[in-house]
Amino acid sequence: MRTMATTLVLVMLGCGGAQEPAASEPQKTLGNDIRAGGDAWSPEKGTATVKGTVKFEGEAPPRPTVDVGADKFCVQRRENDPLKNEHLVVGADGGLANVFLQVTSGLENWKFPEGTGEVVLDQTGCQYVPHLLAAQVGQTLKVKNSDPIMHNVHGVNQKTAKDEFNWAQTKAGLEDTKDLKKAGHVAIQCDVHAWMNANLWIVKHPFFAVTGEDGAAMLPKLPPGTYTIEAWHEKLGTQTQSVTVADGETKEITFTFAAK
Repeated sequence: MRTMATTLVLVMLGCGGAQEPAASEPQKTLGNDIRAGGDAWSPEKGTATVKGTVKFEGEAPPRPTVDVGADKFCVQRRENDPLKNEHLVVGADGGLANVFLQVTSGLENWKFPEGTGEVVLDQTGCQYVPHLLAAQVGQTLKVKNSDPIMHNVHGVNQKTAKDEFNWAQTKAGLEDTKDLKKAGHVAIQCDVHAWMNANLWIVKHPFFAVTGEDGAAMLPKLPPGTYTIEAWHEKLGTQTQSVTVADGETKEITFTFAAK
């Protein structure tokens, strides 16, 4: 039985499954790169790229100024730099910011090492920075307070409605960390300042990205195949597209969102 099981594993790996590294090999993940160093991920397995562009259709509404009058420090801090609502941020060329792109199908036959390193959420100027952040399972979330007042970091799993964390940070310089062990969407809210909110997406693989004001996002080092790409926006909803990429090929896809 042991011989048959061993033969089956070898056949599966020979059919395109990703070989796991020896125990002595370090596993490192840098951004969207599956691996930095080591032989487990060779170029011929990850030479395809999907370039995504997310556009806003129509004339973008002006971003409203956030009322921070409930806190004297926030009023003083934002006096010459008014805080703008981040729920709908459209760039000069119509690019839609704060959209989360990820591969949701097509990777079922691959195994990936967990992510390493940390992603950072800062509380500065009475807002969360960045407004949308993403991480791979295995990474660490670090939340810090750069303001000399108390902030609260309350993260709720949007699938289970259960708290993932709830930290009070009473002064500047305080930090809390959490190892990210499961995938999902966590909405983050400050229970002290109602206008402060952010979103954290956690994914099992490294093929994800967040758009800036140009609406651009890139998913490099994909193995050849057919994938479903999902684009998520906190107010405008979710869209998906299917894309097929060959070895060494770059495909461009565009998502277009309109105001509801």
